[in-house]
Amino acid sequence: MSSGHFDHIVIGAGINGSSAAYQLARRGTKVLLLEKFPLPHSRGSSHGQSRIIRKAYPDPFFSNLMKDAYAEWHHIEKVYGVQLIKETGLLCFSEEKENKFMKKVIKSFDETPGSSYEIYKGQDFHQKFPYLKLQDSVEACFDPTGGVLMADKALRAVQDLAVSYGAKIVDGFDVEDIKSFQNFVQVFGHDGRMYTANSVVLCPGPWAGELLTRVGVKLPLQPIKIPVYYWKTRNFLPHTFIFDTEGRHVYGLPSLEYPNLTKICLHDGPLIEPDSRDSAPTDHLKLFIENVIRNKFPGVDPVVSVEESCIYTMTPDENPVIDTVPGKENVVIAVGFSGTGFKLGPVTGNMLADMAMGIKTRQEVDLLSINRFLAGKSNL
Repeated sequence: MSSGHFDHIVIGAGINGSSAAYQLARRGTKVLLLEKFPLPHSRGSSHGQSRIIRKAYPDPFFSNLMKDAYAEWHHIEKVYGVQLIKETGLLCFSEEKENKFMKKVIKSFDETPGSSYEIYKGQDFHQKFPYLKLQDSVEACFDPTGGVLMADKALRAVQDLAVSYGAKIVDGFDVEDIKSFQNFVQVFGHDGRMYTANSVVLCPGPWAGELLTRVGVKLPLQPIKIPVYYWKTRNFLPHTFIFDTEGRHVYGLPSLEYPNLTKICLHDGPLIEPDSRDSAPTDHLKLFIENVIRNKFPGVDPVVSVEESCIYTMTPDENPVIDTVPGKENVVIAVGFSGTGFKLGPVTGNMLADMAMGIKTRQEVDLLSINRFLAGKSNL
């Protein structure tokens, strides 16, 4: 017997699931948002105080998409009455000549109408950013619109607004099975509860692999652990940054969370199972960042003060899948955001709402389509 019927069920109350529930409820539909763990929690990919927000992307598609994301976040700020974005500017830089990441970022800005950016090289860079000790070959691109999105506050705002529009949130609900039919879906919990709806949206984050098998889909998703480090700072960049070096992205955020501590991390980590995240060793990543700080960032102490953990769910091309399941148009998925999903949350939510409501029956953008991994094959 059903515990309740809804227009739409969303599974996963991270930023993407919460945004889907918010956008669906905002449109006047009856929404149930189910979360595996008691809220709030720090098990997945949406916890923590801060995320970089930027228009500087190697692909102009995402640079353009971020225009909508900024508009959505500013709307949420206005309606909820809290500041969520702190504009610090974003500096992308590398010492490597003809660096591919830098070339793609600059090209993307050139191809994005209305974008603004500044280029710094050699001595101009040294004069502008004296607290960085880099070679004369350095090249940088400054995005004045970049900054920090206050993640915990943003997630809370989206969830609270979803509830204010009528959405119901049930946490501690561990999904056992999903059954889809032509006009409705059933979602079963391990505790015996069952809910029905016209459609279901799956945003399970690192737990996507197992849940997707319930709807007949297997995708090349790989969760990785991202250690999050905070370092004592004396004199350093007031901007968020991405430093491309030795084939890796060292990224950072200025001291906004803990006094005099700068967040500096790697866009890299060991493969994990999400239920045993912290069993994976990460000392080699810490050593890499320590060496970067010691040699390149003289105003930062190369000793970690605070260490936290997060999870990315990677796809082979590091772009997410936001689409319907082939043959099951009332089953919508959003997975594999590869560390770039938070800032896009409300825009992703709009895409998911369109598909959940049948306004669109499939993803029209190849970059985000499930078909790029299914190659015409499915397990349906």
